[in-house]
Amino acid sequence: MQSKFAKRVATTSRSFTRTILDLTAQSDIISFAGGLPDASLFPKALFKNYANALFEKDDNLLFQYSNASGVEALKIEIAKQYDETTSKEIMLTNGSQQALDLVCKTFLDEKNCIIVEDPSYLAALNLFHMYDADIKTIPLHQDGADLTSLEELFSTCKPKFFYTIPVFQNPTGYEYTLENKQEVARLAKKYDVILLEDSPYEALRYEGAKSTSFATLLPELTISLGTFSKTLAPDFRIGWIKAPHNIIEALIGSKESTDLQNSKFFQHIAAMMIQNGDLKRHTQALIAHYKVKRDTMIQELEENFGESISFVKPKGGMFIWVNFKNCKDSMQLFESAIQKGVAFVPGSVFFADKRVSSFGRLNYTNSNLAQIKMGIEKLYDAYAGFN
Repeated sequence: MQSKFAKRVATTSRSFTRTILDLTAQSDIISFAGGLPDASLFPKALFKNYANALFEKDDNLLFQYSNASGVEALKIEIAKQYDETTSKEIMLTNGSQQALDLVCKTFLDEKNCIIVEDPSYLAALNLFHMYDADIKTIPLHQDGADLTSLEELFSTCKPKFFYTIPVFQNPTGYEYTLENKQEVARLAKKYDVILLEDSPYEALRYEGAKSTSFATLLPELTISLGTFSKTLAPDFRIGWIKAPHNIIEALIGSKESTDLQNSKFFQHIAAMMIQNGDLKRHTQALIAHYKVKRDTMIQELEENFGESISFVKPKGGMFIWVNFKNCKDSMQLFESAIQKGVAFVPGSVFFADKRVSSFGRLNYTNSNLAQIKMGIEKLYDAYAGFN
């Protein structure tokens, strides 16, 4: 039977994302692995109130088929986040992962060249491999993309797009400087390359001012992705794409052949929460909680590991990218850590070539403070065996 599968399925190994979610579900494991929000902070009372308000309207059309681009009220609110943008330049998707898939479906033929950061988002890499893209990588620095490498690839491989997470990048937590972004935008315009800008963590900023997006710097060549999974609830499955209108029209065609439309119910709830200021207030509460968790994890890392590791303190987002200097292969550390009752994500899975890495990604948003303290102690116990 397996011989009947498409090549993209037959040649795809089990995703480490599934391993992460399996570990997260185990009650005896303290998981720093998944990029999960804190479920205890989901605003269930608000959800209930807004859901009841929808039912009280007694409008059965709420449950009828609709257009593929999404609820107009929510598109209008999302458009306000961008400069000189209308709802015609916004479409809603079933999470930002579907947005990535629709972009691939719309733009990629087999062996088309694309460029990604090195390292990059695990689920995006898996998706690009399934579309049989020719994946080229550019080094990622603390202040942004390696511009020399980027220009060389822009000029030689004629990529369909450059996939970038410029704010609180996954897995590193790095943030591009404005100067770096401006240079990336200049190069993209020079070589006519689309910037596929993924911004799932922008709202979770603990320090500093909001950054200038590629959508602002180069709107005619930028496809921006966003999501409410980190600020409202993952199960809402609401992501969005902001792009020039002609690109949105093409993406809508791809979506119509995929699932026709998203559920409108949670889109209406999200729109009302934005209109009434509840989403802004809830996000501010998340920031207050998550900042304490970030600071606690950093303190525990410094007290337990000392100089045997290195990392850059993220100004927002969900992750700390740790270099375990005494362990050349963090996959081995991962296996030892599981035996101690703690999980993280080894760095190798974030590189397109899956190379051995001493780095690992730690999530701090999904654990409480006691779990963070105990989990870091367990992780050091595992790490001590590599000294």
